Amino acid sequence: MKWPWKKKKLSFDDAAKFNWELDTNAELRQKLDELAKQYSDLSEKEYRRKFLRLFRENGLVIDSNQLDMLLLLRRKTDQMLLRQEANNGEETT
Repeated sequence: MKWPWKKKKLSFDDAAKFNWELDTNAELRQKLDELAKQYSDLSEKEYRRKFLRLFRENGLVIDSNQLDMLLLLRRKTDQMLLRQEANNGEETT
């Protein structure tokens, strides 16, 4: 039985789709850049609503809490990759 008040858990597919869209969808990136330029004129709530709508339009339906988790995962992944790249650079010198 599905309970309507239970939160949808993020799946690996959700995280992969989020990263794929951010990395490869030029139209989405352009719209996100345009939204970023409006940041100072919007409330945080309105900015997040528009941000989530852009992803919804591209097939990824997530809520605000899931967005926070996906952004955190992306940041941590970037940090790990940069650390690994730095370590690989040290080994070759």
